[in-house]
Amino acid sequence: MSIFLVVYAYIAIQMMVVWGLYRLLKNPSVVDVSWSLGLMVSGLIYLIGQPISLRSLIVAVLLIVWALRLAGYLWYTRIRKGHVDKRYLELSNQWKMSQSLGFFLNFQLQGFFIFILSITFYFIPHVSGYSLSMLDKIALLTIIIGIMGESLADFQLQAFRKAHPGRVCNAGLWQYTRHPNYFFDWLTWCGFFLFAVTIPYGYLSMVSPLLLLIIFTKITGPITERSSIASRGQAFLDYQKNTSMFFPWVTR
Repeated sequence: MSIFLVVYAYIAIQMMVVWGLYRLLKNPSVVDVSWSLGLMVSGLIYLIGQPISLRSLIVAVLLIVWALRLAGYLWYTRIRKGHVDKRYLELSNQWKMSQSLGFFLNFQLQGFFIFILSITFYFIPHVSGYSLSMLDKIALLTIIIGIMGESLADFQLQAFRKAHPGRVCNAGLWQYTRHPNYFFDWLTWCGFFLFAVTIPYGYLSMVSPLLLLIIFTKITGPITERSSIASRGQAFLDYQKNTSMFFPWVTR
């Protein structure tokens, strides 16, 4: 129980620091960078706090690569340029409280989600030894595909926006799903779940990919798309009609 308290305390403190950065930079999007870094540190606390195994070392490396890649991308494309994500503007306009208090509570709620997602890494180190099972190898491949797919989707989006400013990105992976970056991020966490599932009670870590699926398809995705409709109008409505929202599929 103590390790869970340590992780939650760390996340709560991190989110308070991020809230301070938001106040300083006037940009709530800083929490997006904090999201992956918070998951990285939380996961490493679980992994390092137990006997080290080959599986835990591999997972630690994959977690660090995933987190630093995503945090670096978000910082470079958004925070560095002072870009404010319209999702947070839409959210804050609905609050009946000050923006400062609203974002403090929102950041702490996101911290709670980080805590739930990171519990997956508690189960992974419980297998000792220096070999990987077939399921471990499938999990490893799944995570690698997830990280590479998310990276490619982000690269394609930036390249398209640079070449076709103001247009709806429907090229590359974006012609098969409206949110390939979300899908491959979710796939990465399915891989982490596969590493944990064979451990006693490891099936409880299913909550991580399920929670992410709900966040992406019911919260983040719809908010992002409402903003896209407002800025791109009929072009995005046509894109919605012809392209799968989350799971990749052939364009209609």
